[in-house]
Amino acid sequence: MEYMYAAAWLGAGLVIGAVLARALTLRQFNQHKLQLELEESQQQLAKYRQDVSSHLETTNQLMSQLQDNYSRIARHIADSKMQLVERPTESTKQDLNYLSGDTAAYIRQSLNQIDEKRRVYSTAEQQPKDYSGQSSGLIKEQHIAKTTE
Repeated sequence: MEYMYAAAWLGAGLVIGAVLARALTLRQFNQHKLQLELEESQQQLAKYRQDVSSHLETTNQLMSQLQDNYSRIARHIADSKMQLVERPTESTKQDLNYLSGDTAAYIRQSLNQIDEKRRVYSTAEQQPKDYSGQSSGLIKEQHIAKTTE
């Protein structure tokens, strides 16, 4: 009988040991799984940071190009204004010249010779009327003449 008790205790110990081993194995497996998820999340975060950094660098380059283009456009407009309307100064850098020298000189000369007498300035003595003197159309008032008897 003692052997039976010993065998029963041994069987119970083996079952309890197997259950504890399984529980510890699952816990370690879950920890390993969580560790893998953590590493994957860290890799995704690093990739995201790299993508954001690349995006910001590209945006910065495009903004620099935009500012450069804007300053070139402003310089071009100022130079064109000097060439077409005003007298160019000696320090004006002439990158682009659309007109020949004779044509630009003729335009400058003609701008200075505009006949002020040919310009007509109107003075409004009274405000113009937007309507005719009599009512017309469908909404006009109809005067009904009353006859007296």
